[in-house]
Amino acid sequence: MGLNPTGLSCEEVLDELIAAHDLDQHFRDGRIMGSMCTSPDELAKEAYMLFIESNLGNPGLCEGTSVLEQKVIGMLLDLMGLTQEIPGSDRAGGQMVSGGTEANITALWIARNLTGKREFIIPESAHFSLFKAADLLGLTPRVARLTDKFQMDLDHLQELIGPDTAAIVGIAGTTELGQVDPIAEIGTIALDARVPFHVDAAFGGFVLPFLPDFKDIYDFRSPGVSTMGVDPHKMGLATIPSGALLLRDGSLMDRIAVRTPYLTSEKNASLSGTRNSASVAATYAILRHLGYQGYKSVVDRCMDDSRYLASKLKGLGIQPVLEPIVNVVAGRTRDPHSVVKAMRAKGWHLSVASHPPSIRFIIMPHISRSHIDAMLIDLEDILG
Repeated sequence: MGLNPTGLSCEEVLDELIAAHDLDQHFRDGRIMGSMCTSPDELAKEAYMLFIESNLGNPGLCEGTSVLEQKVIGMLLDLMGLTQEIPGSDRAGGQMVSGGTEANITALWIARNLTGKREFIIPESAHFSLFKAADLLGLTPRVARLTDKFQMDLDHLQELIGPDTAAIVGIAGTTELGQVDPIAEIGTIALDARVPFHVDAAFGGFVLPFLPDFKDIYDFRSPGVSTMGVDPHKMGLATIPSGALLLRDGSLMDRIAVRTPYLTSEKNASLSGTRNSASVAATYAILRHLGYQGYKSVVDRCMDDSRYLASKLKGLGIQPVLEPIVNVVAGRTRDPHSVVKAMRAKGWHLSVASHPPSIRFIIMPHISRSHIDAMLIDLEDILG
């Protein structure tokens, strides 16, 4: 397709866009149960459009957006346990990023430059973005095995720590199963070894703080946690993409800074130059609009529906790999790939977890109990 010699009318272009949009799957239909994203809140969309021309890559031109970013980072640091009562919390900082991938890459970039070392340790359950980070940064990932609960094995972790370890990465809400690594224990190991510790809470960051029964420490309340990644575009109901990298010591961003003499700031410390800054406003809007209780209501409903789905799956002979920890349900069945393919033919978009092989359901805010019941009818039909 080449550039047309003369321009089309707005109506003609919109017709083309609508035709393309109709080919997409849409969260509002309630048939996407394999994605960790969801429909952004309407207020978040409105805020996004208001700031559509903002660019925090040149912050002197976007002073208001820059203020909003720091307010968002402050709210997220507080949500992740770094309150003013914790000594040194006044040094904390961070920045908005495109999502968990950029957060993970940036955290390891900082750790590499801080330590000068070339290895990092991840669990078998780690997100694929961490292997991207290894390739981009010239680092070697060392993979710790999992326990029978699908958490990082602490004994194996200690065996893997060596003189060239630049960082340890733990997961708070794994992509496949929703499991949470023993963050507090890993933090203690990291402190003893004097190794930076990054927590990938891309999914769990907007679920775990709102679960009253979740007793384990998964955030900055563990003194060993150096950095965290959190994605507002998942359970945070912000626009896509929207992520955040949070640091116990915000000054560590200087480890990746470069001079920017022709811009309104002297240096830039981000993976991207031009930054998607409208998502900052969208995230600010939804954080302020929902507040703690609003998010808790969203999470409570998703968790109730996740437990409901897990119980119904048992009735179909599909045993959940784990009882829902966050709103992720993985069920063991014979040949999950064939089941997911057959469900797609019926219009349902599920996914497959690989460790262990299972059907993976993500019960996001766009999924209702009636959607689950309708899906179960088709699933039972496929299973025979």
